[in-house]
Amino acid sequence: MPRPRTLSRELIIDAALRVGDREGAKAMSMRRIAGELDCDPMALYRHFDDRTALLDEVADRALAGVADPDPRKPWADRITDVMRGIRDAALAHPGIAPHVASRPPMAANGKRLGVAVFAALAEAGLSPPEVVRAAQTLVAYVAAALAMAVNAGARDARWHQLSTTLSALPGGPPGRDLFVVGSEDQFDYGLRLLVAGIRAEAARTRHEPPPN
Repeated sequence: MPRPRTLSRELIIDAALRVGDREGAKAMSMRRIAGELDCDPMALYRHFDDRTALLDEVADRALAGVADPDPRKPWADRITDVMRGIRDAALAHPGIAPHVASRPPMAANGKRLGVAVFAALAEAGLSPPEVVRAAQTLVAYVAAALAMAVNAGARDARWHQLSTTLSALPGGPPGRDLFVVGSEDQFDYGLRLLVAGIRAEAARTRHEPPPN
């Protein structure tokens, strides 16, 4: 008879990620994860204080494949690469994506990517307090965009209704240009606006006019 595996944090995290990938966020209970490992649910609590602590580590594991940005790239490109990488990595793991949106990872991979963003913001010309605030704003944007992306759909009845309403407004914009909520196009557009704002803020603090 084979000896049972010795549980470890790594085995539990891997099992939780598998469950989420297969069955979605609602399936990621301690009982279900324990079932994946064929162990008693209480055994998981010897490694993690509670479910939130476990999901924090699973969320960070989901970001393991996000590469450090190329230091030879301009600061704006490095920020864009990290933010896009976080979104893509989270959406590749649908079970844990909502948790990433609600609690940005702060373990090893979260810290690694955070350091890269801080360095890029400092290179942009922001002061240390502004680096912190700009990074916080970027995290908030990615979290909100990711929460929408989890439920992103298509040009459904609601999209057509809103598009028609906008087009009917006096002097209103063409409704056909509406993004699908949570789409990659919407995310990239908003990220470009944020980067442009960072550039303008850095220019303002240097008492230089922002670029046209």
